[in-house]
Amino acid sequence: METNKLSSAAFNGLLLALVTILSTLITTVIEPGVAISIILWIVKLVATVWLLYYFIREFSKPKEYFRYGDGLSYGVLVSFFSAIICACYFFLHLALLFPETMNAQMEQVIESLQSSGGDTSNYEAVMPYIPHITFIVTLFYYTILGLIFSAIIANYTKKETFFFGNENQENNDQNQSI
Repeated sequence: METNKLSSAAFNGLLLALVTILSTLITTVIEPGVAISIILWIVKLVATVWLLYYFIREFSKPKEYFRYGDGLSYGVLVSFFSAIICACYFFLHLALLFPETMNAQMEQVIESLQSSGGDTSNYEAVMPYIPHITFIVTLFYYTILGLIFSAIIANYTKKETFFFGNENQENNDQNQSI
């Protein structure tokens, strides 16, 4: 794998992760209502998909020939780096920066379970491990989401013709006969 491709994907993954991190910080600090949270989530989704498309398209620009697989692999690489950064941030968010938000949400879940007669002993035992679980789930979730979006986007960023192999073969045959 090219180091240029890796460094480009890592930097673009950082930029992609910043959209999610800023969105999370805004919803945590400001605590908007449900409607504004939904709108912010939609804006974040559109921004990340558009950024991923932009990064794949920019990576393909200097190349004369850019296959679907090239776009897919680069998009998944960008998404994976972004997923790693987001997962690390969410771990820090829940474990160090804003642990009270996780505790408040889990207390609400436990209270609702207790009011309905549910067993809450399992939730209380899991509480210390929520940041770790969130790290793993976030890593897989964002990587799979990136794979899906990259698969769709790569179809729109490819630069190939149906007869690409034949054109090169004809050019090689002409050059050899001269």
